Amino acid sequence: MATLKIYNDIVGEEEKILMKYWDGIDGICYKDIQEFLNAIPEDDKVIDIRLHCRGGDCVEGWAIYDALRRSKKTIYTTVEGECSSMATIILLAAPLERRTSYKNAHFCIHNPAAIYLDTDFPKRLTADSIDTIRDHMQEQARLLRQEEDKILNLYVQRTKATRGELIALMKRDTFIDTDKAIELGFISKTLVPNTASKKRQLINSTSNNSKMAKEGKVRVEQSALNKLLAMCGLKKIEDVANMKAQEITSADGSVFTVEREEGDPQVGDVAYPDGTYVMDDGTTIKIDNSVITEIIPAEGGGNPNAQALDENELLDKIDDLEEKVDDQQKEIDDQQEKIDELEKQNDELESKLEALKGARVLSEDEKYILAKANKAGGREWIDKVVGLSSTFTPQNRKFKETGSAPANESPTQKALRERRENAAKKRSERKK
Repeated sequence: MATLKIYNDIVGEEEKILMKYWDGIDGICYKDIQEFLNAIPEDDKVIDIRLHCRGGDCVEGWAIYDALRRSKKTIYTTVEGECSSMATIILLAAPLERRTSYKNAHFCIHNPAAIYLDTDFPKRLTADSIDTIRDHMQEQARLLRQEEDKILNLYVQRTKATRGELIALMKRDTFIDTDKAIELGFISKTLVPNTASKKRQLINSTSNNSKMAKEGKVRVEQSALNKLLAMCGLKKIEDVANMKAQEITSADGSVFTVEREEGDPQVGDVAYPDGTYVMDDGTTIKIDNSVITEIIPAEGGGNPNAQALDENELLDKIDDLEEKVDDQQKEIDDQQEKIDELEKQNDELESKLEALKGARVLSEDEKYILAKANKAGGREWIDKVVGLSSTFTPQNRKFKETGSAPANESPTQKALRERRENAAKKRSERKK
């Protein structure tokens, strides 16, 4: 098992050189991690990452995360003190069941930020130079929002927290303790210190396992695939994600972890760190390359039920499980796409809702007028009506005086004249 200690800020290679030269401060960059991975023997399939890091450069952090994920190693991450900012991305390189921390560790997640604005200020600020600075700042803001979405998407995918919870925490530069980190799904458990009682410590379990039987000596041949033996015998792939682990304290106070949900440790179980552990009852457990290779009971015992594992059978099971993992990952990616689309639609609906909140409520008369206008033809009809204008102007109108019965009198004019004359005659008669 290879141990990777990340105890410095994450920086670019050039910045690391400058920090070392000017301040004597060390950093860690993507090149360091790649050199570390290249130095691991091919048959060593386990990496134990120890984190005490404030975070740092986003580009380098993502490169380190990708390098660890594509290494095809079995990765464990343990937070020993602080895990903040970009260091939380590296923490998530391991699956949830392999992410742990010590009790007094703390975590911090926040939105990405620029250390300084790349404005390229000129000596004189003309209108054009101010526009250029504004464009630069808007572009930097766009890139920061893009990085924020990228981090949020990974958090949602690799933890148990909701997007809303994470957004609220990231806006406040929130420090959280290990209990909150377990609740959000950044880690699965805290580690028991070596100075704890010599009794067996069980993590995430409410019942104590029975004492190991004093029975036969069992051996298993080592291979490059032994790190995945804990997956064998499971009925469905979901059991891997939900698998719990045991932390066991030996007679001398040393602590080791066995990836087994219940029952006593067995040969072939994934366990770490490597070493030989003698239990209170005299049973000896040997761990090599993160796998239990031997269980030697106290003098006089024998375990007829323990069997050497068949490597070919294990290879077949591992191939099946890896195929299921790929299918599950594809389903997760599809679901994530759907979630992103729904969130986009939700944002649009929220924008429309905010706009409606400020809209004026129409009166009944206004509603009546709008209904009539809509029935008459809507906006097209209104535009046509508004566009109408009279062809009559003072310049094309002529007025002339007429007699009591002009020769060119029209039928309508004649009728109106006769009505006026009759009305005048009646008024005159009433006065008499």
